[in-house]
Amino acid sequence: MKSNIKIIKAFCYSLFCFLLGILFWYLLKRFFLWQDGKIITSLIYAFICFGFFFIFIMLYLTLIDSRKIVLLSSFFIAFSYLLFFLHKNGKWVSIPAIVSYCILALLLFIFFNQTNKALIYDRKNSVKFHTGKSLLKSGPALLIIFAILFAVLFYFNFPLLNDEGNIEIKENQIERLAKPLGDILSRYVPIPIYDLNMNVDEFIVLSSIIGLPFIKEKEEKEIQPLINLEEPPEGIINYFKEKGIYNLERVNFNDYMNDEEFRKLFFEELKKLTPSADPYLMNQYRQNLSRNWGIEIDGKDKMGEVYTKFVNNKINDIPKKIRDLFLIFPSVILFGLLEIIFLILNLLFSLIGWIVLIIFYKAHFYHFKKVEVEKEEIEL
Repeated sequence: MKSNIKIIKAFCYSLFCFLLGILFWYLLKRFFLWQDGKIITSLIYAFICFGFFFIFIMLYLTLIDSRKIVLLSSFFIAFSYLLFFLHKNGKWVSIPAIVSYCILALLLFIFFNQTNKALIYDRKNSVKFHTGKSLLKSGPALLIIFAILFAVLFYFNFPLLNDEGNIEIKENQIERLAKPLGDILSRYVPIPIYDLNMNVDEFIVLSSIIGLPFIKEKEEKEIQPLINLEEPPEGIINYFKEKGIYNLERVNFNDYMNDEEFRKLFFEELKKLTPSADPYLMNQYRQNLSRNWGIEIDGKDKMGEVYTKFVNNKINDIPKKIRDLFLIFPSVILFGLLEIIFLILNLLFSLIGWIVLIIFYKAHFYHFKKVEVEKEEIEL
């Protein structure tokens, strides 16, 4: 009867750990989807769930001494994460990813069982079994495997990777970077070339006025302005009148670009004048820009979209081996950080695990029994 109750307890606790593992893998998968606005929340949920998962796994490996139950349940717990990570956006992940994931699942399975064997040996051969010390001692090895697992998952689910495994910057990521970068650049380069809402034709007109090299051919020495600013727009004339300047022939507009009000006014007036630009020159400069940046463009394309194409094009010009090395560095750094964090968390997890064990003991989930043993000594 006691033996049956012991098996039922072991089975139920193993099932609980398996379900907790499923929940953790699901939350981890959600985090690696890198959903806008939900990254921090997903990370917090996954971290909290990992804490509970690891604590109860350690108790599971400490309390259950049935090797058959541990072998079977640890297999399902370790390999269950493959259900969430072998597919991405309805497709199988790459072969290197599949092989890496399977190797890590096998390592997790092996370390679960090795830890269980070590704890059972400790239980059977210690005069007095100290649960807290055993948890503290056996935790780091498993945490190293989890750190490797998280680093590998990060490598194959890097936030800038597309479904084909190439680095792809998204337009919204460019937009998030452009705002703070634009604020900094405006202090040193007070020309709104980083305005992502302007279209290609507006950018070309602006480039022709201030002489940016993007729109000219290599052999061209000078850029012909697309619009005539000898007679400035009325809005600009009124701006200078308010400052007491009436003769604009000697005014250098670039000197006033540091003034945010003038910069915005200048650009708005430029937009209005863009349709009057020389169509032949505009088409020529558009082709030059397309050729110089190596991307297909249209006059109505927003510059945010164009910058995104340009950056992705330059990134994917880099040989794949070098790009793969670039992805390895963040994963190695993450592994190092996790190791430091886990060293601290191991103390916390062991303390919480010890408290949970006390609660289990009070609830009569397990008990201590005294065993008489014969001791063998040698003497003359």
